Amino acid sequence: MKAPALNLHRPNRTDAVPGLVALLAGIVVLILTMQYVDTLTEQGEALDERESAVAKQEQTFRTISNAHRNSGDAHAAQLMAQQRYAAEPARALVEGGWNPSIALLSLDIATASRTINMQFETRSAQEALSYADWLQAQPSTESVTVKRQTEKAGAPMTSVETAIELTWRPFFGRPVVAASGPASAAAAASGASGGAPK
Repeated sequence: MKAPALNLHRPNRTDAVPGLVALLAGIVVLILTMQYVDTLTEQGEALDERESAVAKQEQTFRTISNAHRNSGDAHAAQLMAQQRYAAEPARALVEGGWNPSIALLSLDIATASRTINMQFETRSAQEALSYADWLQAQPSTESVTVKRQTEKAGAPMTSVETAIELTWRPFFGRPVVAASGPASAAAAASGASGGAPK
């Protein structure tokens, strides 16, 4: 039997450093994974809460909409119809007499008082007055007032800025294409060529 040779310069067990490094790396990865899972869980809970809030809000809107739609109150239905179609006469008047030589600057429609306040530019004062006369000639118009007319000098040409206040009658909405009588022959001709003053 031979006695084992002892080397005192060699360590008597294997190196544990790689194993410890791998163990620490595994622990760090496990902690980071758990934190990431917690973050995802919190985000999922926040999304669930938001989805439930949106669903409740949609249900509330649906309930209100159904209540308005299915209400048996005739007065409420009449008010809703009036609100929906209140601006139609004004829109029909403005669109019916418009032509490309009129540049709209501002348009305010007040359905409660049935008034239109508009500002527009034309190439001449005559075009603006022709448009005002056309509006006045419509049966759906109650009154037309030219509030202000200003000539603006520009580089290529001068233009005229006009402010008009118009009040329309209720229950009218379509401008007349042609009126009866000899005085309206010019209006009939302009109505046939586009329905607007030239």
